[in-house]
Amino acid sequence: MKQSRKIKPTRISISGRIPYKGNSIQYESTLERDFLIYFTFLENVIEIVPQPVTIKFEKNNRTYPYTPDFYIEFDKSTNKKPLIVEVKPKELWQENWREWSVKWKAMLSYCKEHGYQFRIFDETRIHHLAFQNIVFLSKYFRISYKESEVELVLETVSSFSNPTIGNVIDVLSSKIEKDHLKRLLYFMMYTKKIGFDLFEPIDEKLVVCLNPKEFN
Repeated sequence: MKQSRKIKPTRISISGRIPYKGNSIQYESTLERDFLIYFTFLENVIEIVPQPVTIKFEKNNRTYPYTPDFYIEFDKSTNKKPLIVEVKPKELWQENWREWSVKWKAMLSYCKEHGYQFRIFDETRIHHLAFQNIVFLSKYFRISYKESEVELVLETVSSFSNPTIGNVIDVLSSKIEKDHLKRLLYFMMYTKKIGFDLFEPIDEKLVVCLNPKEFN
């Protein structure tokens, strides 16, 4: 799917881009940015398109265009239908749902015809624990480390059946300074060198693995 409408700079809200698969994806608000922070992190997402399609809908005997915010496509192994997404603050869509319901019903019909799902994402569906975990881990993206340290962590993780962060720290704290080791683990989790369950608290009880897709 290709972008159907270009996003122009605005003074009303924050716009920008988030890197993704060698390119970048535009957003028009901080809530859209946060939505993208989560979905661009997921290993089972294979495509994200902003402003993906424009449909026509009728209201009061007039025809209007409607362009939702994002198209999300998942790896076929997940058996998940592609998503067409509208990102709106909860207070805003609840206040205007009667006015907007006509275009949303039109989009529901379009999605049913094409085998998609239509969803409205507000802050209650975006600012979950997984999002908070990603934001936390992103702080460790630029740490200094040695490749030999990364190899030690990977070897240690592979030596357990269900290793936890605590297991790795117990084994390697005599070889790598503990605080640095924690930062290294967070870096490796953020860069997907090791996998973990995004919806679990990040502490020493968290199980990690060598396959980032295991918990998707």
